[in-house]
Amino acid sequence: MLSIKDFIKLPEKENLEEEIKKIEKSLYSLGQESEIKTKQKLTKLSLPSFDLNKFEASLAGISLNLISDQAEVLTKQHIKELLDEGGENWLEYGVTKLENDQCPFCKQDISGIEIVAAFKTYFSSEYQKSIKFINTISTSFKEKFGFNTLSSLNTSLNTNLNLLSFWQNHIVLDNNLNLAIESINKTWELFTSAITEVLEIKKRSPLEEVTISEEIVKLHKQYQAILDNLSRYNEQVESINQKIEERKLSVDKLSLQNQKVSLERLKNIQLRYSSEKSELINSYKELLGKIKKLSKLKIQVKNELNQYTEEIFQKYETRINWHLERCGASFKISDYKSSFLGGKPSSNFSLSINNIPVQLGNEKSPLTTASFKNTLSEGDKSSLAFAFFLAKLETDPDIERKILIFDDPISSMDNHRKGYTADQVVRYSNLARQVLVLTHDTYFARALWSKYADKKTLLTQLCVIRDGTTDSTIGNWDIESETKSDYYQSYFTLADFLEGKTEVDPRSVARCIRPLLEGNLRIRFPADFKSNEWLGNFIDKVRQEETESLKRMKNQLTELEDINDYSKKFHHDKNPYADSEQLDHTELLSYVKRTLNVLQGVHNVG
Repeated sequence: MLSIKDFIKLPEKENLEEEIKKIEKSLYSLGQESEIKTKQKLTKLSLPSFDLNKFEASLAGISLNLISDQAEVLTKQHIKELLDEGGENWLEYGVTKLENDQCPFCKQDISGIEIVAAFKTYFSSEYQKSIKFINTISTSFKEKFGFNTLSSLNTSLNTNLNLLSFWQNHIVLDNNLNLAIESINKTWELFTSAITEVLEIKKRSPLEEVTISEEIVKLHKQYQAILDNLSRYNEQVESINQKIEERKLSVDKLSLQNQKVSLERLKNIQLRYSSEKSELINSYKELLGKIKKLSKLKIQVKNELNQYTEEIFQKYETRINWHLERCGASFKISDYKSSFLGGKPSSNFSLSINNIPVQLGNEKSPLTTASFKNTLSEGDKSSLAFAFFLAKLETDPDIERKILIFDDPISSMDNHRKGYTADQVVRYSNLARQVLVLTHDTYFARALWSKYADKKTLLTQLCVIRDGTTDSTIGNWDIESETKSDYYQSYFTLADFLEGKTEVDPRSVARCIRPLLEGNLRIRFPADFKSNEWLGNFIDKVRQEETESLKRMKNQLTELEDINDYSKKFHHDKNPYADSEQLDHTELLSYVKRTLNVLQGVHNVG
């Protein structure tokens, strides 16, 4: 196959069409040569021979002296008229017992009785041998002169005719190779029918003398003439096959291959200088010129990138590592260098982890080789990206006109790095025109919020609120309220309910009673009320007066028991039907008041 470069360089050629036609004609002839190599030779034909004299002698030899020709007729007629189906076996048994011309059954004299002589002849071993011999001759003739024999001859003859239609174009035939197949078929049918009829007559009367008629002799001569014609036909086939073999040996495969190569080259030249391809080649040459210009430009960009790497990235490297150190990272970046892999200029660097260099790698890097994706944790990766961003901001001369967006900047970071990130966000909020922070972490949002002194004028807190099943809206977010601890959340839920605020859900109020009491008691009795214990456990300890501080809680015991019995109805760990538990507003209001009073009492005890 030609390359594009070689295809374009193909020289023009005069008389191209004539050259192509000439080689195509030659290839057609050579293509025939290839078929010659695999084409089969002719097949010799054959029919079985038949010796009429031997056949006649075989039939004539079947005769018995002193045997009545009517023995079979008389015996079968006797059985039919006087005996049943087993009569023949009965007679055959009796003939074997004949002695001294005496009947084996009644001992009467049977000499000279015609029917008894017929019995002896019919059941004699010579007679049975005669029958078997005739049947053998008949079976052998049918096998040799059956339909398949003539059919095979016709098939082979037709195959030879088809082959001759091919070979006569490639070899010289001295004579025509013909056979009168219709005459052969007719003679075959008449001759085989005549012989078959003679055999049937002999089988019906095996003791009668058979005479070969003049008609059969005539048909036999005609059949013998067919065999002679087949012999001459086969001699011609042998001569033709010898010429075919010589022709096969003369085939030149190398010449065929050379001509194919020459034709392919001429057709490529024809295609190269067609109007369509000429236009494409001109466009291709123009593109090559542009590519050369781009290559020069690429070298220029490469040089500029190298210079930029040396001048700018060295400064980035220092500041990035400075921020990584402040984040407490155990790695730094080094070896900034330019890269032109993939056709697009870029800059790469290495990681230095505990003073051991680690290459960045790519998506094809094996997991068994140390690289960026399998050496740094997700928190380290986030810190590195944040350090890159800060280094870029530090070199931005127009930072005061920029709006900065920090999108979830603390992903997978520990508390120290979250704090450092918050400090940097606050720092740039004083330098940039505006700072937007997107985060899922309410505690990080609270930390940022707490770092601003003038929260009302400088800060806006927004959140995405679901609106229906598919829509969302942006609304105001009370960060101070949303980030209260669970204890304070529970306390203000009860306080709001007590003040009569309608937006408070009564069932939520009932569920806040027990957590509020437990939170308060854990703070006031940390040595007695463990974090894995619940209000019921604390009540048991007060009953048992295990410590001095618990003894002072005796006066609150009844209230704690009542409140616990009431509140546990609304918690799934105590009541599987908590969601459907009936709730009375007045009763709930009473228990809220009692709970807040207990908190005051506990405070006094403390």
